[in-house]
Amino acid sequence: MLHSRSDDAVALIDAGEKRQLTHAQLEKAVAERADEFAGLTGRLTFLGVRPAATSVIDLLALLRVRATVALLDAATPDERLTTWRDGYLPEAVLGFDTSPDVSWAGPPAAPLPESVLIPTSGSTGSPKFVRLCESGLAANAAQIIAGTRMGEGDRALVHLPLYFSYGLSVLTSHLLAGASVVLSTVSATRPQFAEQLAEYAITCLPSVPFSLEMYRRTRLFTRDLPDLRSVTTSGGPVPPGLITEIAPLLQARGIGFWAMYGQTEASGRISVLPPEEFRSAIGSVGYPLPGVRVWIQEPDTNGVGEVHVSGPGNMLGYATSRADLGATDQPLADLDTGDAGRLDSDGRLWLTGRRKRIAKIYGARVSLDDVEAQLAELGVRAAVADSDGITVFTETDSVSARDLERAMGFPARSIRVLNIQAV
Repeated sequence: MLHSRSDDAVALIDAGEKRQLTHAQLEKAVAERADEFAGLTGRLTFLGVRPAATSVIDLLALLRVRATVALLDAATPDERLTTWRDGYLPEAVLGFDTSPDVSWAGPPAAPLPESVLIPTSGSTGSPKFVRLCESGLAANAAQIIAGTRMGEGDRALVHLPLYFSYGLSVLTSHLLAGASVVLSTVSATRPQFAEQLAEYAITCLPSVPFSLEMYRRTRLFTRDLPDLRSVTTSGGPVPPGLITEIAPLLQARGIGFWAMYGQTEASGRISVLPPEEFRSAIGSVGYPLPGVRVWIQEPDTNGVGEVHVSGPGNMLGYATSRADLGATDQPLADLDTGDAGRLDSDGRLWLTGRRKRIAKIYGARVSLDDVEAQLAELGVRAAVADSDGITVFTETDSVSARDLERAMGFPARSIRVLNIQAV
């Protein structure tokens, strides 16, 4: 997953730790860590990750020894981590804030077909993973490089979670391209966010709809950001009004806006709309990436139907327990995305909504069935979700946003609690 270059050009900057690694130094760090992980070949490892150099090195080293890596939030509460361990029986647990690093590995085993497991529902606690293979991740990274015209001179800000496919694909595509990344935990609402973009000469700013709204509110694109050349967005539909508002600011500064569509089940990204078309095709998520086929199944009279995808990045399947690992070793030939949409005469994809009970909150995909089950246990009577968060209705005043944050993993700012009287 690393570019073959091994020179002194910068590959990775950890803004929090003020640590910088060249391509040669990153390769050396990964090789040394891989030696330590030699006993985990063919073994399942739970890896807690954050935008930090140590997480990136551990992930790349585990992939190098052909371990199977389940990516989880490093801040996962211990009780939730225990539940997941009981269902998947990992041989190693590494990188979590609330749990010490532990390894029960024995002699190396035959590698499993899946290299990376990504949770399907953000951090709501649903013990279900998407099973991805390394070749599929690498293929999708290469497709992103080609589709976005990425080169060695690019530098992306990695501020999205690495346990989400979008954040992971930003990392893998830039490293594979021989470009560089800056890892940051600074929120888009903080003044330091714009300062980091300028300080580290960021050329590419990956975004989700919520962060685009934050950029608008903080007037980010009125700041002096001489190196910024592109803004990418995925993780949900962007309101047309927001695009219309920020478009002139980006255009005046020569910043390209890349609208994208992706799913974890496809290793990250599926389609991209190039900047030169985004004003004329507002709302489209663009053309399928090279090597990806998108088609509409059972279209209605307006051409709207089920969005299906095939490509080397398609998942191997889902896992709900350890027994599901290794069940299949070939990517799905036909991925039903659960989205509804249409293709126009030029081959661009337009999404019209979800067909399944899934919402995207802050760019994270969340199972509404999981949310409802957890809320019921807390005494919540009803809930409504949109891309900015959830509003819950409860008959008791004993439930707070902080309670829901602990139970479901959403930030408290995305939860609104309203008390109602029983009828």
